Amino acid sequence: MLHRGSYCRDFWNLLDGIVVICALVAFAFAGTEGAAGKNLNTIKSLRVLRVLRPLKTIKRIPKLKAVFDCVVNSLKNVFNILVVYFLFQFIFGVIAVQLFNGKFFFCTDKTKRYAHECHGQFFVFEEQNEPPRVEMREWRLRPFNYDNTINAMLTLFVVTTGEGWPGIRQNSMDTTEEDQGPSPFFRVEVRSQTHSIELDIRECLQRCCNCPIKITSLDKCPFEFCSPN
Repeated sequence: MLHRGSYCRDFWNLLDGIVVICALVAFAFAGTEGAAGKNLNTIKSLRVLRVLRPLKTIKRIPKLKAVFDCVVNSLKNVFNILVVYFLFQFIFGVIAVQLFNGKFFFCTDKTKRYAHECHGQFFVFEEQNEPPRVEMREWRLRPFNYDNTINAMLTLFVVTTGEGWPGIRQNSMDTTEEDQGPSPFFRVEVRSQTHSIELDIRECLQRCCNCPIKITSLDKCPFEFCSPN
């Protein structure tokens, strides 16, 4: 490690060494149970680092290495965009907490709308020819909610990705008051607000992406299509 060209000065050698050491430790303590077995599973999880081994070929192919360097250098601009995105998510998350805090609770028995009514048992009819099933009433909170800023930002992130947003919008439209269950289509205006939040965030990010980027050192570009000549 102290002299030039030593084994531990190469990142890829260190990666291979970690994988080999983890494999030896897992092999030595194979068959153990209890707390030691749980720790062993944690060590085994480090084997996933082996997926990075194909990246060793990058330094052997100059053009591939240049592409990798360009991707790494572009992460700085991506980080700036992520900061702006996180800021807008935080702003809209705070607004969502003020509007929907404590309003995403519901009773498993849809006939009960208030928290003080949601107790005891009720019948669940699944199929017409089968006898009903008895279940306990529970006052639950929906998985995606706006009870705190972290949950609100997570919910808004799901909305902006476009995956599962109809259910979240429907739950937002059905909200009434705190300690009160949902009422169908109680807040029709939430439908337009959901789309406006998504469009506002996309517009802000698009304007940030379209800002002019100062390009320097074009003469060092290894590709012919971006050569200054």
